[in-house]
Amino acid sequence: MTTRTAPAERQTVLTRLSERMSQAVTGETAGAALLVAATVLALVWANSPFGGSYEQLWHTEFSVSFGSAEVSQDLRHWVNDGLMVFFFFLIGMEVRRELSMGELTHRDRLVVPTAAAVAGLVVPALVYLAINSDGPGAAGWGVAMATDTAFVLGALALLGNRVPAQLRVFLLSLSVVDDIGALSAIALFYSDDIDLGALGIAVLCVFAFIALARLKVWRGPAYFAVGVVMWLAMYSSGVHATIGGVVLGLLVSAYPPRRTEVEQAGALARAFRQSPQASLARAAKLSVERAVSPNERIGTLLSPWSAFFVVPVFALANAGVRLDGDLLGRALSSPITLGVFVALVLGKLFGVGIAASAVVKSRLGALPPGLDLSTIWGGAALCGIGFTVSLFVADLAFPDPALREEATVGVLAASVVATALGVALLRVAGARNAQRHPEHTRLAQPVDPETDHIRGPEDAPLTLVEYAGFECPFCGYATGVVEELRERFGDDLRYVFRHLPLTEIHPRGDLAAEACEAAGAQGAFWAMHDRLFAHQDQLEPGDLVDHAAALGLDLERFTRELGSGVHGARVRDDVSGADASGVHGTPTFFINGVRHTGATETEELAAALRAALPGAPAQEPPRVVETNGATPVTLSPPVALPALDDPGGEETPDGAGAFPRLDATQLAVLRRVGRRRRTTAGQVLQRGGSTDSDFIVVLEGTVSVLEPGEHGAPRISAIHGQGRFIGGLNLLSGQRPVRSIVVRDPGAVLVVPLDRLRTALNRDTGLADTILRSFLLRRAVLIGRATTFRVIGDRRTQESRELHEVLAEGDIPHEWLDPVDDPAARRLREEVAPGSAEPVVLAPDGRVLLRPTLDELRPPPGTAD
Repeated sequence: MTTRTAPAERQTVLTRLSERMSQAVTGETAGAALLVAATVLALVWANSPFGGSYEQLWHTEFSVSFGSAEVSQDLRHWVNDGLMVFFFFLIGMEVRRELSMGELTHRDRLVVPTAAAVAGLVVPALVYLAINSDGPGAAGWGVAMATDTAFVLGALALLGNRVPAQLRVFLLSLSVVDDIGALSAIALFYSDDIDLGALGIAVLCVFAFIALARLKVWRGPAYFAVGVVMWLAMYSSGVHATIGGVVLGLLVSAYPPRRTEVEQAGALARAFRQSPQASLARAAKLSVERAVSPNERIGTLLSPWSAFFVVPVFALANAGVRLDGDLLGRALSSPITLGVFVALVLGKLFGVGIAASAVVKSRLGALPPGLDLSTIWGGAALCGIGFTVSLFVADLAFPDPALREEATVGVLAASVVATALGVALLRVAGARNAQRHPEHTRLAQPVDPETDHIRGPEDAPLTLVEYAGFECPFCGYATGVVEELRERFGDDLRYVFRHLPLTEIHPRGDLAAEACEAAGAQGAFWAMHDRLFAHQDQLEPGDLVDHAAALGLDLERFTRELGSGVHGARVRDDVSGADASGVHGTPTFFINGVRHTGATETEELAAALRAALPGAPAQEPPRVVETNGATPVTLSPPVALPALDDPGGEETPDGAGAFPRLDATQLAVLRRVGRRRRTTAGQVLQRGGSTDSDFIVVLEGTVSVLEPGEHGAPRISAIHGQGRFIGGLNLLSGQRPVRSIVVRDPGAVLVVPLDRLRTALNRDTGLADTILRSFLLRRAVLIGRATTFRVIGDRRTQESRELHEVLAEGDIPHEWLDPVDDPAARRLREEVAPGSAEPVVLAPDGRVLLRPTLDELRPPPGTAD
């Protein structure tokens, strides 16, 4: 059972309320349901005998004054112009997050959703203008442009596994482009006369916001003060004040958790646990905040307030139209109502659907596995749910309350019809796919205890098979669901895990799957399985080696097998079985050989399992928590490669495949991200230990790899010629290179910086496979030759002196790292043996030894020296 320690500092009221709201109401369905409830309440209230109080409340004037300056609006406009700033601020942050670390970083995946989003903006606007080409309704074309993402995702959540998980990702990508277009329309076409002086003050606020971020000011009040000044300036400038929220949201930096800062936060937390001082508590708290990007921290705090307070209040203030005979009569004949309705329901459907179909059929872009065009058309229909932003634009476009009411009726009617149409189309698409492939409801590849990975008794009456990938976030969530089911059903359930890495979406999933199989070859499949899902943000090749070291595996064998791809066939077998079973998304479950089509939450899966085993009561065994111990950090072994006796000018053979020779196609990919550089004999291209190093491809001539020899004199350990790729896991992990590279025969090289190499590897999976596996093979060579133990400890302690005597007695080669003088050694000891003052020995195979005996330090019988 997990226990929670009391925080060192009192949380703010806002933080506590946000946490309670997040815990009480979770998921997209809850946000959408609350929005619907607020809309219904507004309609019932406005059409009740107390309808007069509805208008009276929202037309109540509220003023804020400071000296002679005053801002006075009715409550509805305070909601629309003030409260909704938080909603648009979150939209700006979402766009920034997607651009920095989300789907928008993979440009090749954006062709179809971008084209569909643009058409979904333009076509509805044109449809509306075709019906309202002139007259008072012409200004309302922007009402039909936007899609309400919260409503759309809520509808998808209600459909559960009846729609592919990839449709959600597709619509999220589409919604980001859709938001950018709708907000641009508001800024450009729905702003009043511009006051350049006030707009200048708003620009200064933007620079102040940037300066606070550069100065690393982490406290919220400073940003809030800048935001208030900017809102007042935008309000006075004539540009709608909510655009300021979008701009500030775009400035909130987003980045994945930084490993060095995460490790520092962990070290400070451990220090506080050992010595609970106020200064350490504050340092640990600030360190944790720095490790997570401001975008994610602020989003976590504000998202519940936006979903469960701001947007429902907006709906309550704007959706309450009195549906009397007069309004309904006007709406039925109103070109505004008709234009909004047709543009949202049909304009969105055909704009998004036709654009996506055209791009796919012309092969300008492709859909991810598991998605077909029939499913896309269902999603296109759901895009007609405009609601929040549509009502917002209606308030801007129509100052006349009568015209605004007609537009509101069109938005409400379109949202209802678009939801029903989208759900119907998605159900039809699912049923048609089931009829087309009836075999896809059954597990094509029966469970085989000899080859499958099974948890639970092999003869259990219930079998739960899951197809999943280690980089899939939904699969990471499902691991907790599976553990709850295993606890609940006990020996009545056997769980089978099968690989389905969707490499188009999760580029690191394939290598992670092979890493799990490589661990399985050493009897640690489930330990690696649990570890990879617990560290889904650490799946780079170097991370996989670290995970293997943490589990005490034979690192040389692990990296050699992973680099050579010997377990790739096993993963491909699972993928083939998934394809034969009609599985294209993750996670997908089969219960006793039948595909589960409902939600993948614990209760839904438990009900399906009980239905497969009538009358068998679920067992409730005590909870068992598996732990894998501490997490050591694996560094490159400080070994010397064999020197070349007679270097001559011949290239060093590469029998292991550790230095791949790239073909013309692969070179062309790297040429687009690297820079060509002429070389001269003796020129140093990379210096060992340098902080500024890049990857190198030899185009012409040869280069020598140098490393320190006896007495510090450099010696040549390898010569590489044309086409060879040079670089390793150290550089990929942001560490310093161990060896130097010097030009032997003049020619030319291609220099590729780390960030650009990552871009190239993300775009070309074949190149990524070649290079990343070569890194692993190179690490295997180094580990295979590593015979030096590393000792981390204070030389002055009695324990260290005793260990030194043991090492001397056995004549054990070793390298001593003193944490007193070496900060890196100090951090490493905190990772491998937190809280221990004794010296720690790191063996070449990744073992962590405390007080080792001489037998433990000697190589096992039969191993090569």
